[in-house]
Order: sequence, then C-alpha cells, then structure tokens
Amino acid sequence: MKKVITVIVILAVIGGLIGLSYFISNNMSEVFSQGTVYSVKAAEIGKDSISSSITASGIVEEVESFDIYVDNPTKVNKLLVKKYQKVSKGQQLMELDIESLENELDKLQINKKVQELSKNSPTIDAEIKRAESAVTSAEKALSDCEENYEKSKKLFEAQAISKNDLDMAEKAVTDAKTALDNAKVAYDAAVKNRNVDRDVKEENLNATILGIAELEKRIKNAKESMICPVDGVIVEMNIQEGAYTSNVQPIFKIVNLDKLQVKAEINEYSIKDVKEGQKVVITGDAIDENIEVLGVVESIFPVAKKNMSSGGEEVVVEVVISIDNINAALKPGLSVDCKIMTLEKQDIVVVPIGALKIDKDENEYVLKIDKEKGVMVRQDVKLGIISDMMAEVLDGLAEGDLIVDDPQSFHKDGSKVKILE
Repeated sequence: MKKVITVIVILAVIGGLIGLSYFISNNMSEVFSQGTVYSVKAAEIGKDSISSSITASGIVEEVESFDIYVDNPTKVNKLLVKKYQKVSKGQQLMELDIESLENELDKLQINKKVQELSKNSPTIDAEIKRAESAVTSAEKALSDCEENYEKSKKLFEAQAISKNDLDMAEKAVTDAKTALDNAKVAYDAAVKNRNVDRDVKEENLNATILGIAELEKRIKNAKESMICPVDGVIVEMNIQEGAYTSNVQPIFKIVNLDKLQVKAEINEYSIKDVKEGQKVVITGDAIDENIEVLGVVESIFPVAKKNMSSGGEEVVVEVVISIDNINAALKPGLSVDCKIMTLEKQDIVVVPIGALKIDKDENEYVLKIDKEKGVMVRQDVKLGIISDMMAEVLDGLAEGDLIVDDPQSFHKDGSKVKILE
C-alpha cells in the first residue's frame, strides 16, 4: 500500500514539474518577444521663468569717503572722538588752537583801518600847494620882468637909460625864467612824491587785505575741519592731543557705511552679456546664507585692463555694482561673489537640464514618451537661454509633453517604458 502511495506522489510531482515548465516557457517566450521594458521617471514640460547669469568676484568699497585736512600746522587742544566711532554730520570732532590766528587777524584789521586813513597825506598836499604857488609867483615875476625889459628897450632907444640898465633888465628876464623852471621842477617833484607815496600806501594796504583774507581762510578751514561733514564712521585718525596738524595726511578719514558698492572684474569673454541696470545677487563668506543682498549694475568701465595671475595674463573689465539693501555684515574691503542676471524671461516653455542628452555631433535632444505606444522617442530640441536647472525650449517641445527625466546611457530611441509614479 505504501508503495502505491509513493508512486502516486512521484507521478504527481513529475506532472506538476511538467506543467510548471510548460507555463514558464510560454510566458518567457512572450516576455522576450516584447523586448526590455524600462521603468523611468517622467517629467511634464511646462512654462516657467528662467534667467541666465555670470558670476564674478568683487570687493566691497565705500561710495562716500571724506578726508579731513588742516592746511596749516595748528595745535590740537582736545580730541572729542575716537577711532571707529560712529559720528553724525555737524558733530564737533576736536578743538583747535585758533586764538593766536584770531588775534593776528584783529591786528591786521586795525592796521588796515590805519592805512586807509593815511592814504591821503596833508603834509604832502600842502607841499604841492606851496610848489604850485611858487610856480604861479615865478610866472608872474617872469611876466613883469619881460614887460620891464620891453620898456627898457624903448627907453634905451630913446637914450633915456644907459646900456647897463638895459642889460640889467634883460638879465632879470633870464633869472625869472630860471626861477620859473626851478619852481616847475619843484612842483613836478612834489606831485611825483605824492603819487609814489600813494602807490606805496596802496600796495601796503593791498598786502594787508591779502593777509586778512589768508588768515580768514585759515581760520575758516580750521573751524570747518573741527566739524564732521557727513554721517559715517571714523576709520582713520592721524592726530593726538597737543600735537600740530599736518597737511601731508588727513587728520580723520570718515566713511559712510550706508552707501556701499562693489567693484567686480568681468573677463573679456563674458563682458558682452553685461549691461547697466541688470540685477545682481551678492553673496560671500561674511553674508548669512538666509539673507539676500541685491544690487544693480551701475556702470561699466570704458576700457579693459590686464591682470597677472598664476594662470597667466587675463583681460578684464571693471564693473561697479550698487547695493540696494545694505547689510550690517557688509564692510569696505570684504570679498564677495556677484551673480549678474544677464537675461531673464517670463512664462516660457522650459525643460529640466537633467533631461537633456547630447549626441556625438553635439546635437541636443530629449527622450519623449509616447504613452499610446509605451515607447520613448528621440526628440531634437532647440534651446535658448540656460540656467542652472532649466533651459528655454525654442523648438521641439510643447507644454504638456512627457519626457524621460534623468535618462540613462542605455535608454534608446524606441525603447519600451513603464512610467513610475
């Protein structure tokens, strides 16, 4: 009985194995007849905003910087501020010893009044009047002598006087002419003396006026240098109490930290895409990752320059970037990275960068999914601007198309696919 049962079991096992073998062979032939089916992730083509950018390194620098000088050596009586102190426009920074300058100015102003009063000299004017009167008297005396000589000539012709009397009358005319010439010389000398005196006094007065103007300028400059011209922070302080100022270096350097800019250098290959007014995203080690600092391309230098680096010579163009929202972490001298948004488009068809493939001829394409046939189909695309994650589609794809996301090297045109959720 046991033998019969054993035979039945063996026959049943053999039959099951035969049936299983038949089932597997039929299904495997069906699978291989269909080809390999790849499970893929699909991406739906849609519209989005996209921008292209270039990145450049730059240095933060101040827009407004004020150096305070005193033109002439002046003693500093007292300092009212410290280095790195925040100061306000109109705040007094120090006290200068200008009392001696003001005293000297008072003396010059008094001297000026005296010189103005003494411009006209009564003594010289009286001398000129005397000389003028002497000329008049000499002219009258000459006229009298000439008249007497004419009478003497007639009397001599009438033999009423001697030849000696006539000669005396003639000599009197000669002497009168000499006296008149001398009187005129004396008058001219007196007038010239007056003019010279006036010129000298005028020059002295002008020199005093210039001295007053110079002192007033020095005092004004000293007073202005004691007052802060702008809101900011003192970053340099080159003076001590009791010392004298120098015009070689500034006493104070004040920087307005509320107005900063970045000066970046763009290489010659990228500068053609940079335009004034483009948006800039500013990042750096000193800027918190959660804080967004934005700027705008303010100006582009009209000439390029050459920089020497470890990689060789590089041609760059300097670009000035204004900062829209000044962050407390930004300080002049810091290094930052500037992402300049060279082009930006809204509501355009885009494709993920990870879905793109390039053939041996450098043609760009994607693997489009034909849902009805269940296969992937090569679709060539024409791209526009490209960002870090997306690329603009100019031709080849439309909104709503399905493509293979992150295609692999073994994914080919015509391969069968199964879309993963």
